[in-house]
Amino acid sequence: MSDGNRQLACTAFRLRKAARRVSQAYETAMADSGVSIVQFSVMAELGRSSAQTLSAIAERLATDRTTLSRTVDRMQALGWVADSEVADRRERRLILTEAGEKAYKRAIPSWQKVECAIGRSLGTERRNQLWELLGDLETGLSLGETPCDGGASLAQSMAMRKGSPS
Repeated sequence: MSDGNRQLACTAFRLRKAARRVSQAYETAMADSGVSIVQFSVMAELGRSSAQTLSAIAERLATDRTTLSRTVDRMQALGWVADSEVADRRERRLILTEAGEKAYKRAIPSWQKVECAIGRSLGTERRNQLWELLGDLETGLSLGETPCDGGASLAQSMAMRKGSPS
């Protein structure tokens, strides 16, 4: 079997590859709306609870503050996000502006098309299983837990697996 039909047996590699493909699908579908999937995620988070700190949003989106800050700065330049008036000026709180709400609503149909395509591709049951598995990884991965039993050697775990879908 050619190497083109093999996948690296590494969870990080497989998750990152899948994430890139899914992100590309969203970016392509949402291009006409002018809203990226990253910006859409920030807007959705601000829509859940306005006047959030940058740190709180970064934690919820599982990203670092520096990366999020660059995204938010671009969104502020577009008039989609603004700093909220707060008593403690050291604490930066963000709100979604009226223009941001319009941009978010404009992007929803394109976002829904990708969500629908993923649902068609996987089926509802498998998509729900995927969400459950991803949730388990998001909340349950701890490097401090008991190490694996070592049944598979490092060489085996990093080896190419035959027949893995690409």
